[in-house]
Parts: sequence; structure tokens; C-alpha cells
Amino acid sequence: MAQGKQKFKAQRPGASKKPPTQHKHKGPKKGGRAIAPKKAQVVQQQKLKKGLEVAIRNKIEQEVTQRASKSLHKRLSVLKGPEGKGPPGAAHPGTSSK
Repeated sequence: MAQGKQKFKAQRPGASKKPPTQHKHKGPKKGGRAIAPKKAQVVQQQKLKKGLEVAIRNKIEQEVTQRASKSLHKRLSVLKGPEGKGPPGAAHPGTSSK
């Protein structure tokens, strides 16, 4: 006969298991709560931020060209690079994807 204890009890076939015990919550949890922002709110904030960045960049560019044209005798013209050329997934220099 084998010595030592059995590692598990043999179960009869068809015997039902007890449902797992449920932990009852006793009152509210301690600690601070952080409420996640709504997705629409985040999208609106990002859109506003992007619009402000574009407006600031355009204003700075306009001021720089105005100062440069004052110091020159000829009229200064700013050339913009062709947009929409190249592969659609390629990153353009000077632009960020934030």
C-alpha cells in the first residue's frame, strides 16, 4: 500500500459542483477616482488645438514675409511646395503628425 496522503479526492460522476462564493462589496472603495473623458470631447479639443497651431504658424509666416519684404527693394514672393505629390503614407519634412 502506498504511503502518504492522496493529492485529491476522487469525485463521483454526475456530482454537481458548488457555485463559487461571491465577494460582497461593503461600501464604496477608498481612494480617488479619475473619470475618463468622452471621446467626442477629446476629438473636439484636438481639433481646436490643431486649428490654433495652424493659425499661429500662418501668422508667424506672414509677419516674417512682411518684415523681409520691407527690407528688400523688390516684392518678396513666398513659394509653396507642391502638395499631394508622392506616396500618401510618406511623411513630409517639416510636418508633424500630432
